[in-house]
Amino acid sequence: MGAGWNGDDLLDEDPARIGALFAELRMAATRGRDGAQPACLLALDLDCFRHHCERYGDAAAGSALCRFAEILARGLPPATPAARVGSDKFVALLADTPLSASLCLAERVRAAQAEAAGADLPDLTVSIGVADAIGLHGESAAAALDRAGAALLRAKREGRNRTKVAPPPRPQPSGAGGPG
Repeated sequence: MGAGWNGDDLLDEDPARIGALFAELRMAATRGRDGAQPACLLALDLDCFRHHCERYGDAAAGSALCRFAEILARGLPPATPAARVGSDKFVALLADTPLSASLCLAERVRAAQAEAAGADLPDLTVSIGVADAIGLHGESAAAALDRAGAALLRAKREGRNRTKVAPPPRPQPSGAGGPG
């Protein structure tokens, strides 16, 4: 994922883009095993998107989805591995990024989306889950994704339009974990 990509690049649910993101996530998990190289994973989901599609129609929903993809693309550092992984779900890997900086970035994206909600889909907000310390204690890439997803669900349960942080990875019992 090179510098200069835009929101259109995030919209296509391209299997190659998703595969590249997960390959980067596996590498981040391996690099993070000793805790020396911080990385955070963001799981982002537009709040009540299906309801908005049904209420305002597919054209308005498509326009709002394009607008969010542009907001996300502008909010991420260049060359950040990111992909659309579902109808209104996105994932981004912030390599070499500590939790504090990842939270600032997530909050900027969240606030920009809340501000951009317009006449086509009023109040279309985004909830974000953040998992930090990717790979610590032998955590797999799948476990990191699960942690980010659980934090995202917590953000939705606690009222939507918010960012929540997952608990850190737990030490693995002897023989558990393994690469990626």
